[in-house]
Amino acid sequence: MSPDQIPYLDFDGRGPVLHFAHANSYPPGCYRQLLQALAPRFRVLAMQHRPLWPGSQPESMTDWRIMGDDLIRFMDQHELRGVYGVGHSMGAVASLYAGIKRPDLFSALVFIEPVFFAPDVLHAIGAQAHGDLLHDFPLVRTALNRRAHWPSRAAAFSHLRPKRVFARLSDAALWDYVNYGLHQDETGQVVLSYPAAWEARVYSLPPTDVWDLLPRLTMPVLAVRGEETDTLMPPAWTLWQQLQPQATFRELADADHLLPFSHPQRLAQIILDFAPPTA
Repeated sequence: MSPDQIPYLDFDGRGPVLHFAHANSYPPGCYRQLLQALAPRFRVLAMQHRPLWPGSQPESMTDWRIMGDDLIRFMDQHELRGVYGVGHSMGAVASLYAGIKRPDLFSALVFIEPVFFAPDVLHAIGAQAHGDLLHDFPLVRTALNRRAHWPSRAAAFSHLRPKRVFARLSDAALWDYVNYGLHQDETGQVVLSYPAAWEARVYSLPPTDVWDLLPRLTMPVLAVRGEETDTLMPPAWTLWQQLQPQATFRELADADHLLPFSHPQRLAQIILDFAPPTA
C-alpha cells in the first residue's frame, strides 16, 4: 500500500459494496459480529479513520468535515460509486459530510447513533470552549484519563468487563474490542490502538452544522437510535424527524450508544431490510 493509500479492512462478502464508517475510539475490527452478519449479501469494506493512520497528528483535524473528505478520497481511490453507506457515531457524521459533498458515492445511507447534538447543547458546549479544545468537556476528560495499557489481553478483558459502558456487551463482543481495539507494543504490553489524544481531539470539536445539512441529503436515509442512549438524545431525535421527514427512523429497545456491539444481529437485519432494491 502506498503512503497515500488510506488503510482499510475488507470483511469479504459478496454482492454490492457496503462501506462501514467506525466510531471515535472503536477501530473497524471491533464491529466483527455486525459486519460479518452483513457479508453474505454485501462486500463489506471499512476505512480506518485518520486517528488510526501511522504518524497522523491530532492537530491535523480542525473540524469533523475532514473525516468526510477522507471518506471521499478513500472512495475515489477504489473507484467506488453507488455504495451502501453505513456509519456509527463519528462514522455516521463522516458519511453525512461525504454524502452532501458527493451524493454520487452513495445509493443510501444508514446513520447509527450519530453525534447530532441539539442546538441548545451545542450552544452550551460553545460557551465552555477554551481555545479550540474543550478540556472540561466530560468526554474529553474521560478520553485523556482513560487507562491505555495492560500486561496482557486477559488482564485488559478483566479490567474492562465490569465497566458500565460495556454492560450490554456479550463476552464475545468485548473480546472483539480487546482483540481489535488493542495491540501489543514493543515491550510486550497491550495498548489501545486508538490514541487518547486523537479521541480527545475528536470529542473537543463536536459537529455544529448537521442540522443545516440533513435536509439537503438526496439519497434514502435510515436513522437508528438506542432507546437508552446517552448521545442521540430525545430533543435531537425529534428535531431530526422534523427536518428529514422522508427518512426512516428506528429505535432499538434495551440498547444504548454501543448498539452495534450489543445487538449486532438485530442491527444487521435492520440494515439489510433497508438496503436499496439493487443491492
